[in-house]
Amino acid sequence: MTPQPYRPVSYLEWNAARRGSSAAIWEGGAEISFEQLLAHVRRLQKLLAARGVRAGDVVGVRLPNVWQYVALELAIPEMGALIVPLPLALGEHEMGWVLGKTQPRLVVTSAELEALSGPAGGLPTPPIAAPDPARIVEIALSSGTTGMPKLASLSARLKQVTFESFTSRLDITEDDRVLPMTPLTQGIGGMCLYCLRLGAALIMLREPHWSAEHCLETAAAARATVMVGVPTNVIRMLSQSVSLPTVRAVAVAGAPMPPEIAERWELTTRTPVSSFYGSMDAGQLAVASPSDPQAARWTTVGRPHDRAEWKIVDDEICMRGDLVQDRYWGEDSGPYSEDGWAHMGDLGFVDESGFLHVVGRVKDIIIRGGTNINPYEVESILRTHPGILDACVVARPDPELGELPVAFLVTRNGFELNREDLVAFLKEKGLARYKWPDAVHRLDELPLSGPGKVNRKALREDARAM
Repeated sequence: MTPQPYRPVSYLEWNAARRGSSAAIWEGGAEISFEQLLAHVRRLQKLLAARGVRAGDVVGVRLPNVWQYVALELAIPEMGALIVPLPLALGEHEMGWVLGKTQPRLVVTSAELEALSGPAGGLPTPPIAAPDPARIVEIALSSGTTGMPKLASLSARLKQVTFESFTSRLDITEDDRVLPMTPLTQGIGGMCLYCLRLGAALIMLREPHWSAEHCLETAAAARATVMVGVPTNVIRMLSQSVSLPTVRAVAVAGAPMPPEIAERWELTTRTPVSSFYGSMDAGQLAVASPSDPQAARWTTVGRPHDRAEWKIVDDEICMRGDLVQDRYWGEDSGPYSEDGWAHMGDLGFVDESGFLHVVGRVKDIIIRGGTNINPYEVESILRTHPGILDACVVARPDPELGELPVAFLVTRNGFELNREDLVAFLKEKGLARYKWPDAVHRLDELPLSGPGKVNRKALREDARAM
């Protein structure tokens, strides 16, 4: 048999048929084979159907990096349903909004797993959806430019092309053991799931909160060959005694990798580190290969994918084509602008060798440890405080996390509000902890760069100087 494009479970069946006893997942010292994982997928499909899940339904999954998430990511779309990965870091505020927009038939959490862990004997096998490149199979949290996050609609075609481009650039084979350092429910961690299609094993960290110590111990115990995460993971691992004799490559995204960190990592570990680039809004554009020249790995995000259409407009990176979603979930429009291109919001250029350099951001999105923070969302909540008239949240550079949010507030009648009071307010509002401002500064008024337009550049400079 051969795998069918646009049907991920067929890759699992292919691996189970030719090397069924080989490890598909490593978790907590135990291995799950491809044959066992396929059986789990079939069992979960029966149990999900018994809970009322049908083609066209939405199913939310909010789990740490555990094998059940991998099985559900395969089982749900093949039933014709849509999976919504729900990061554990979401606060009540964000969860309420996402669930309201997607209206899931079921939300699978750790507490819900017990109901899906039993036998499925006697239950009927649900219908399997035919491969359809245009069908939306996943709804993923994205980052819009205003208000709450956007919801990306990921088609089977988009995921198939991304899978082929991502794994080929990282030279993934069935001999690899891939460790996602970030949550599988978020874009960077989710990219690792593609490696399973080629027969590589996936290593589960299980712990809901990442730590360098646990990650390094797990990588060594599981004999990881590839590790994927954000620059913050690399920075924090370098504070430990690093011994990764089996690791052949590390790949990061989500924030710029400082060249000095890349150099230090390679001098310390003798393992190449490279970057990849894209967004949930527009799609993945480029991946640097472990075999690329050292200078290219440290200063670029690789060459654009062969299937990608891209161009630089006024120094801004733009793309279109199969790697880009057509429209946001529940909306009539998508990331495409009137010129027919999805504008990435990042400044960059392509050098003579074809490598893409990302040199800055047009967007105001704050990237903390590889996780996006939409300042407009935080500001809108801050303005609901009875003592706050206006607010602006900007990024301040941080040597470990890349960026931290800083809030500038205009208060009512000189009302004093310290960070502790603000944190208590945001906690009550249910805003995720990673979005809380690291520092708070009061102003008599926000500086403007035009009619009603806050001068964020000036405030970023102030935050940097403080």
